Amino acid sequence: MPFPRAVNRLLASIPMLVAGLGMSSSVLAQTPRELHYFDIPPMMYADAQGRAAGTLVERLRKVWPPELPMPPLLMAPLKRSLLDILHGAAPICLVGVFKTPEREAAAWFSSPIYRESPSVFLSTRAAAPLMRRFPSAQALVEDSSLRLLLTDGASYGPQLDAWLRQRTGGVRRVSAPPARQVHMLVRGHADFMFTDQDEAEHLLKDLGAAGRALEVVVLPGMAESPTRHLMCQRDLDRRWLDAVDEGLRQLEVGSGAGS
Repeated sequence: MPFPRAVNRLLASIPMLVAGLGMSSSVLAQTPRELHYFDIPPMMYADAQGRAAGTLVERLRKVWPPELPMPPLLMAPLKRSLLDILHGAAPICLVGVFKTPEREAAAWFSSPIYRESPSVFLSTRAAAPLMRRFPSAQALVEDSSLRLLLTDGASYGPQLDAWLRQRTGGVRRVSAPPARQVHMLVRGHADFMFTDQDEAEHLLKDLGAAGRALEVVVLPGMAESPTRHLMCQRDLDRRWLDAVDEGLRQLEVGSGAGS
């Protein structure tokens, strides 16, 4: 479907050499059918009406070019959406993912949309003293004596991913989102999980009294807070993603001017 005249004017203003990308006109006509997101409150979640909400989602809406129609935001399993994009199975984008070399080789990525709050571990009360005996966060993650709960198919940012590759066992991978993973910690199915400060506060608040069975652990050398991006299937038109990047740049310029 051809772009509306207003959209063409916007895209024409983006400094991009289409010919250099070797894209056909049929590819250039493609925009995402859907924007998928996954459940990681308070960054992304479905509100009481089932609509996408959260700090990251609102930031994306804020920078979305008004001339471009925003595709529907749909909650979907993270691993399935990742595979659909990496294998070219669907013209979609995934909101709020980390950039990895494997993903970047097979998909388009926006500029950073969001940087997480400081990284922390969420652990059981029983495991917390054992975790604090480790001299560093890296030493804990690379050791296999405590049971680590991970989201299947997820990246945790370049630093944590590198540490995980050195770990030889003691990992349980699940498809459940973090809001359900904390219940697994409470029931003793694992000893700790990765999260960030904002998410940990949200998860513990939602647990209520049961949250007293868990605590936040911070060790020396915690992983640097990674950035989250929009990840898109490679057959889509890169120009509209550049327009989103421009919106992000303008937002950063405006934030800097007001600080």
